[in-house]
Amino acid sequence: MDLIDLYQHPALWHIPYDLLKEREPYQNISHKAMPTLEEHYGFIRSHPYQAWYLIKTPLGKITGCVYLSRQREIGIGILKKHRGQGLAKQAIAELMKRHPGRFLANIAPGNQESISLFEHFGAKLIQYTFEMDPK
Repeated sequence: MDLIDLYQHPALWHIPYDLLKEREPYQNISHKAMPTLEEHYGFIRSHPYQAWYLIKTPLGKITGCVYLSRQREIGIGILKKHRGQGLAKQAIAELMKRHPGRFLANIAPGNQESISLFEHFGAKLIQYTFEMDPK
């Protein structure tokens, strides 16, 4: 497994968009509505993360993405057809190796798969965050 810098490969910027399209509502903590593809490309062009990688298997398949925000938050997404192979654990371990230090992960409370994944690395719950949207 290898991590490839997403910012350096514009032809593959559709991969994180494909991940967004596959995301279940219980997994979301940041998206209220699906962005357009052009909005998504604009987001990538803004370099929102300290590091954003494509996850590549030894056979050359791109299987998902992992990122590290400027606040040292880890985000991970594996395309549905590649889940259950341990790729998320491998990608997070490699990200942590490349960027040593303290890490955070914002996870929707109903996303037990991600909670278990980060607990594997010794993560512990430190806060609940509430949102208020007075309209």
